[in-house]
Amino acid sequence: MSVELTKSRNQLNSVGTLLKQKKTQAAVIAMYEGLLGILRCKLMAREKKELAELIEKNVYILNNNQQLREVYPILLEYKPGNEKKLLSQLKEIIDVLQEDLANEAQKQLAELERKKQESLKKAKKLLEEKEIDQADRIFQQLIKEFDKDFKLKIDISDSLIDAEEYKKAIEYLKLAYKDNPQSVHIFNRLGMALRKLGRFAEAEKAYLQALKLNPKDEYLYFNIGRLYLENKDWEKAIQMSKKALELNPQFEQAQKMLSFVQKKLK
Repeated sequence: MSVELTKSRNQLNSVGTLLKQKKTQAAVIAMYEGLLGILRCKLMAREKKELAELIEKNVYILNNNQQLREVYPILLEYKPGNEKKLLSQLKEIIDVLQEDLANEAQKQLAELERKKQESLKKAKKLLEEKEIDQADRIFQQLIKEFDKDFKLKIDISDSLIDAEEYKKAIEYLKLAYKDNPQSVHIFNRLGMALRKLGRFAEAEKAYLQALKLNPKDEYLYFNIGRLYLENKDWEKAIQMSKKALELNPQFEQAQKMLSFVQKKLK
């Protein structure tokens, strides 16, 4: 007996066991691959009869599997000599099962996203009510459940910045940095949080790193200009507001900053 025929026989013999384990897709694939292997082999009359009986047995148990019937209600048909027709039907079932599996995965992802957004909404409400520790507990639980979710960490840090919880925001920005050290948004928001805490040198470093990553963003120049403005570094504030206006001449806030600082120097 050839190696391929032995492998095909083993695959066909595994169908019943896989169905008992509720591994419907694996059972159908085993049936498909086993049958495909048989079609490649030259069989003796005795082997043909034995394998035909095994195929008939598998067709019977597949047709009586409730889980499979729910997904694919059409009964399998088999007669010795019509293996190619059965193979085609098995391939169709595999495609249906894979599509069903993909749809189920999408549903699960959608449900996870819904729960995540509900938790974020609840935490934001707690922030509004100044229940900072309770909100942070929700945020920490979300990070445990979605530890690879970069956007979640950004959303949490943004919510904390909006709530003026700058130290906690920095903690989550550091977590986000580990996921994406090339994110302009992280350095921009980090600069903002550090500026609010009065840590101007660190804020400047963060903003300059953001500018290094994206030197064509007028809002970054404006934000670092605000830092220099608060630090009363008038010349640098003028320089940054002018660069912002070079990129966007209609940038009204940058124009106001420039006018304000120019008056200060008169």
